[in-house]
Amino acid sequence: MPKDRSNWEITFYDSPDEMRMSQVRAWQQRSGAERREAAWELVVDYWKNKGKTENELRLQRTITSFKRAGG
Repeated sequence: MPKDRSNWEITFYDSPDEMRMSQVRAWQQRSGAERREAAWELVVDYWKNKGKTENELRLQRTITSFKRAGG
């Protein structure tokens, strides 16, 4: 399903420096949670483009011991 990009804006810049400064200001206005969410979205997109499932990104742990419940 395509992502909803209806809220995107088109902006024209006079120079690459002006564009970069605009991008820096936009990121600085975002909260830490929004930045992490955007970074994670990039990781997931990259992972999927490599033909892997998103489930593989979950934290993997090794079980070192287990006990019978209620015993």
